[in-house]
Amino acid sequence: MPPTPELFGQLGISLLLGLLVGLQREHAAAMAGLRTFPLITLLGSVAAMLGLEFGGWVVAAGWIGVLGILVTAKLLKIKQADFSHGTTTDAAVLLMFGVGALLVVGPMVVAVAIGGGVAVLLQFKPELHDFSRRLGDADLRAIMQFVLITCIILPVLPNKTYGPLDVLNPREIWLMVVLIVGMSLGGYITYKFLGRNARILLGGFLGGAISSTATTASYSRRAGGDSLGLSAAAVVILIASTVVFGRVLIEIA
Repeated sequence: MPPTPELFGQLGISLLLGLLVGLQREHAAAMAGLRTFPLITLLGSVAAMLGLEFGGWVVAAGWIGVLGILVTAKLLKIKQADFSHGTTTDAAVLLMFGVGALLVVGPMVVAVAIGGGVAVLLQFKPELHDFSRRLGDADLRAIMQFVLITCIILPVLPNKTYGPLDVLNPREIWLMVVLIVGMSLGGYITYKFLGRNARILLGGFLGGAISSTATTASYSRRAGGDSLGLSAAAVVILIASTVVFGRVLIEIA
């Protein structure tokens, strides 16, 4: 494989993503840190480059080798007093090896998004744990119901028209249901964790950006039914209706 600017760019991005995750792990005083993660992502990229020449078994062998190193390190530390049973860093190491390989053989934007997502998830551990603790059974049930209608029902609905004049499209109709339920759920979670004012502003802006019709339907239905109140619902609908004009202008331009 001849050296090219694209090749060096892939290695550079691999190094930067490894440094990003390694910096977070170093700050968290994890076993692998600022030097280990860049080496892991670079190893993944180099394995992918070799795989292009000699076959995909090189990447698989590299991943298994990294897994073997992690298992050996765990076995050597298991009898120490400060041994940690956490597997977050180990999972991050294996995933970042894959990110390094994906930078070479797959869509670069996907690899960068995954690497950035790993860093964000690792950094916001306290906030995510606090969020989980503050969710009640009813909140979790509502989230799972939204997952059901969005990730299970919506994809299987046919995306074609039926009925007189072909005006009924099951997927588009259900998508409106998803938007309305999603706006209600998002507004409730925002209100619970960020407060009333944040709920109003965020609900209005997101509603206008996604669907002012769904926002109007959702907040009109809830105006007198919970603590949101009629005046607050009117503000949300007004913000959404204002934002939609900006969205239309952007789409036209």
